[in-house]
Amino acid sequence: MCRSVPSWILLTCVLVTISSGCRTTVPIHAWTPPQLESAVGKRVALSGVLGPKELTRPIEQQLFSQAPADHGRQVTMISLGDLVTYESRSSQLDHRTSSGIQLVSAMEEIPNDLAVATVARNQGIDYVLRGEVISKKNPSFHDDRNAGTLSMSWRLTGLDAAHPGGGTPIVLDVNAARRIYPDLAFVSDANDVLCTAMAREALRLIAPSVDRFDVVLETPYLLPGSDTVRQGNLAARKGRWGEAENLWNEVYQQHPTQIAALHNLALAAAAGQDFTRAKKLARKAIRLNPSKLHQQTLVWIELKQREYHQAFALPDPPEGWFLTDAVEPLTGNH
Repeated sequence: MCRSVPSWILLTCVLVTISSGCRTTVPIHAWTPPQLESAVGKRVALSGVLGPKELTRPIEQQLFSQAPADHGRQVTMISLGDLVTYESRSSQLDHRTSSGIQLVSAMEEIPNDLAVATVARNQGIDYVLRGEVISKKNPSFHDDRNAGTLSMSWRLTGLDAAHPGGGTPIVLDVNAARRIYPDLAFVSDANDVLCTAMAREALRLIAPSVDRFDVVLETPYLLPGSDTVRQGNLAARKGRWGEAENLWNEVYQQHPTQIAALHNLALAAAAGQDFTRAKKLARKAIRLNPSKLHQQTLVWIELKQREYHQAFALPDPPEGWFLTDAVEPLTGNH
């Protein structure tokens, strides 16, 4: 014998469904830590980029011109050639040292690691960065704007035993480069696109960078304030998070049962790097409606907070870590 479901339960389910409504995916940008070692506030000597000169020279130029100079991310890039010139002059003035400095190995035109490290340490260098072109696939004859692939190996050598450095390969094609860096869509030469993007990706190895992520907003219908919440969603899709936050806050202040506005406010706070407030709002949304989306949003916010603290070497937040003590921070993809 079937029993009828009490009307109040049905009404509650309907209200929860209506308040949550549909979902909208929007882009959000957040800081991620360096992929190898943080060289923020350090001096990095570029020992060279090996490969065809038509590729290596532009990449080296881009590395020097685009090295982060803003507060909290500053990296001082120095040419190994400048170090050698200074060291040679110093050696000529000091008769106790050799008058010549051999940086190139006898077998290949490759800087000798031991000699480079010696010169770098003498000049107060913290890291030595080296790149090497592994392969280059040229653009096709029929589509020179969208073809072409560049593969490189990068090696960061720390001159302090506590920071040994590391290495990694980077592979980029023209389409991926333009997707990651939209400003390169206006660059017609495929080699210029690849060299600029490769230099930027190499700098991500040693300095904090911003990644784009896709997050889910709730889109309510029928409940009071739903129209305004959807207006805020549209603003967020266009990257106007401040405007979106004002709209959602207006709805939530007038209609505290508008859970979608509350959930979306948590993401707006995260977009503004106010992670403590973001977690408070996300936990409140979970208490009102412990949906899978709300729980996932809270975990995502704390992971981004961890990466932010790691990127800039910040202490743990006053409230601590609620969910991710046993979870390694995730570096994001574009």
